[in-house]
Amino acid sequence: MYPVLFRIGNIPIETYYVIWFTALALALRWTVARMPFYDIDDDEGRRVIGWGFLGMLFGARAMELVRNFSLYWSEPLLIFDLSRGGLSERGAILGAIIVTFIMCWRGGKVSFLRLCEVVILPAFLALAIGRWGCFFAGCCVGIQSTFLLALRFPYDAPSIARHATQIYYSLSAGAILLLLFFVEKWFFRRGTGQYPPSPVLTPLGLIFYALMRLVLDPMRQGYSGMSTLNITLAILIPLMAVWFLFSLNTFRKKITAHGS
Repeated sequence: MYPVLFRIGNIPIETYYVIWFTALALALRWTVARMPFYDIDDDEGRRVIGWGFLGMLFGARAMELVRNFSLYWSEPLLIFDLSRGGLSERGAILGAIIVTFIMCWRGGKVSFLRLCEVVILPAFLALAIGRWGCFFAGCCVGIQSTFLLALRFPYDAPSIARHATQIYYSLSAGAILLLLFFVEKWFFRRGTGQYPPSPVLTPLGLIFYALMRLVLDPMRQGYSGMSTLNITLAILIPLMAVWFLFSLNTFRKKITAHGS
């Protein structure tokens, strides 16, 4: 059971979900505000983002069900009990990508890659805030450690301290957000107020996200070596690096042409 922040009648409102949904709401609002800078039609952009948001929520819950399939198979009604399982970060990302891609492909009015550039910063904002929900819930906890910043969680013995992996994830996501923010400002200034012709924030953000997970996941309780996700992320890094370098070269040619 997650800590209860407050109650509405007999309905408990848990800290985990309050923080995560607040984080997602802020990210959604910022995404909508960023669309004009990338020349995305407001109505069409809102429609795609709205469906992507639903895909994110569905994916986050669906991945949690997959990870604990035997539990939900034996007790199907637990699917509707959010206090017995949370939201999966990787499921949320996968669900949002799939639904958004389908909506962009079918509608044909919004560029999927340009929309990724819009969303990437708010996505890291959501991670930076939302991981505090994991911290207060005591989930996604780290392994035992004598590290200076290790913390003792209420359900552990006084002698046991653990890596505060939730806070590590949050601070790392915040640092990546700041980096991408300044990179975006630099490109807009060099591009005379225009976005780069090929995505730069998306591959750069994915590189740092992959590095974050590869570095921090081994500190997390239950880690049992390279999972399918970690292997995928490791493969993703060089691919995203090539994409980023290609985008840099395309941007350089644009600036050169503009200067001439």
